[in-house]
Amino acid sequence: MLKINQNTKKIFNFSLNLFILTLTFFLTISSEVYAANNNWIEITKTPNGIQYLDKDSVSKKDKGVIEITTKYLKIDANTSNEIDENIYIMRINCLTNKFKDISVNGTINLSAKWKAPGGDKLINDVILYNCKNV
Repeated sequence: MLKINQNTKKIFNFSLNLFILTLTFFLTISSEVYAANNNWIEITKTPNGIQYLDKDSVSKKDKGVIEITTKYLKIDANTSNEIDENIYIMRINCLTNKFKDISVNGTINLSAKWKAPGGDKLINDVILYNCKNV
């Protein structure tokens, strides 16, 4: 069996710890930089929330279909304080006025299905705003 002397073991452990710290540092910085690159504009507002669009995220996918990044801030209607924030990557079919959330807070949704806004003013306004020039 291979014997490892104490100095080699100490050097290996130090190198491993240094690698993990460096990796953690760079992963933290890259997520902050990604968040700073968004160009949010307010699309619509209700007493319960505000819907934003990253105006630099709009891209055409198929005929009549676009993909966008949106941010939803849930607001307490009584205090006007922010309760929650979610970031969505949505596909919108401008021909049928349907949408699907293909990612929520960075979690990919492979089973997303097309659905109508169903009276949701925030989603309906996002669809209308983004489909007017498609």
